[in-house]
Amino acid sequence: MKLLSILATLAGLAASATAFRVFDNTAYTNTSIGFGTSNINWIPNYVCSPLLAGGSLPSEAVWKATVLQWITYPGYPLVLDCEQLYFNNAATADTNLLWLSTLQTWAAQVLPANSIAGWYGLVGNTNTAFYDHYRTLIANHTPTAFFPSAYTFTNSFSTWKSSLATVTATAHAINSSVPIVPYTWPQYHGNYSFFPVDLWQQELTYLASQSASLAGFIIWGGKNHAVCNDACQATAGQQPWLNATRTLLSSLYGLYNGSPTLPGAQVFSGL
Repeated sequence: MKLLSILATLAGLAASATAFRVFDNTAYTNTSIGFGTSNINWIPNYVCSPLLAGGSLPSEAVWKATVLQWITYPGYPLVLDCEQLYFNNAATADTNLLWLSTLQTWAAQVLPANSIAGWYGLVGNTNTAFYDHYRTLIANHTPTAFFPSAYTFTNSFSTWKSSLATVTATAHAINSSVPIVPYTWPQYHGNYSFFPVDLWQQELTYLASQSASLAGFIIWGGKNHAVCNDACQATAGQQPWLNATRTLLSSLYGLYNGSPTLPGAQVFSGL
């Protein structure tokens, strides 16, 4: 999609009274997205998974210390990423609910009051039979949000959009009042190369157009050297995704002309 078309699409978005946030969860060595994004906290799966490797929960003290270590931005949302604890198997769903609830409760006890905490990828890995499990988890801690994956596997924008629509519908079916904030990533999920910037622009523009159903989106990348090695890290900031992202932020929030199409830039005050 051409840049002028993207800007025209953004200009046509209706202003919303509800803030629309773009969160920067990148950690590329030599760059950050910068002005216009909000901060976010995240405990990655590569931290959570070893703590569960023995087939039991970590101690309360160990988990709370882990949470405190990863709360870089107190008061901003916390995304918990424990990808083996999904609601997609009858044999494990009850135990996973107990574990998720326990970890979530312990995290909330060391977070600032009224902090948003939720689970990466869980909504997209919850079978229909276990929607009530997720509802119980939501009741365990409020405020919360859905943090589904909206990563890119192919060059098909329609496939990506369909996948996002499916996970959004699942989230609404579980609890339509909980904000939805999907994760995006300018690299393919699979071979980890940066995908074409035209596709990235399409995805960002579409996400920004969905403020009626989404509370924002999160841009991830660079945290895990398994998917962005030293060579990738060294050149990540030179890839065209970064300028495309900054262009969208500038237009979306009116960063330099004072004419935003949506509210929500920079300072986080809730979802």
